[in-house]
Amino acid sequence: MNITGLELPAKDLQAQKDFYANVLELPTRLTSSRLEVKAGKTDLLFTQAPPDFDGAYHFAFNIPENQFRASKEWISSRIPLLHDESGKDEFASENWNSHALYFKDAAGNVLEFIARHNLQNAADGAFDSRQILQISEIGLPSEDVMGLANELCARLGISVFKQQANETFTPVGDDNGLLILPIQDRIWIPDSGVPAKLLPVKVRGEANGKRWEVRGVPYEILG
Repeated sequence: MNITGLELPAKDLQAQKDFYANVLELPTRLTSSRLEVKAGKTDLLFTQAPPDFDGAYHFAFNIPENQFRASKEWISSRIPLLHDESGKDEFASENWNSHALYFKDAAGNVLEFIARHNLQNAADGAFDSRQILQISEIGLPSEDVMGLANELCARLGISVFKQQANETFTPVGDDNGLLILPIQDRIWIPDSGVPAKLLPVKVRGEANGKRWEVRGVPYEILG
């Protein structure tokens, strides 16, 4: 599964532009009402949020599976990394066969670089923004994780990823693209202080040769 487009609101588009252009060094285009960001294979769009918008999202970028250490050196020289209560700022998953780190953008969204070692995407040379390959995760909180997971899997022809589905946290998809389904108000790791709120989102992608879109909330599944 691939996430080809992601649209999220943000209150300060100029601050977001400064972050994505200067910190992540990604191609950006800002107008009065929207910020376009090219994140590898994914089109990331921020739209002007209303003044009372309150909340933040979690999404992840795939990086080459052999460049986790280089990515950490690159991003940590630009912005502080998030850490857990023990002070750890890098996170290995034996089950997912991955290494990840986390940081926030100017809007407080919890971003992630993740090296997924099951993917054949190793790259030579130094790490830079060209190694930000695609958005590979977006969080979709809900009040009924199992119901949403079952509906997404049935409608999109995808499966629960690397675990048994459960009512507090269930990912669906594959290493290229995951919809992360936490229960509402679960704090995004690692000890980010950011609760998983039900917020408006538009995410587009393709799975099994079929295009799809999820938008809401409440979530509407097209495809």
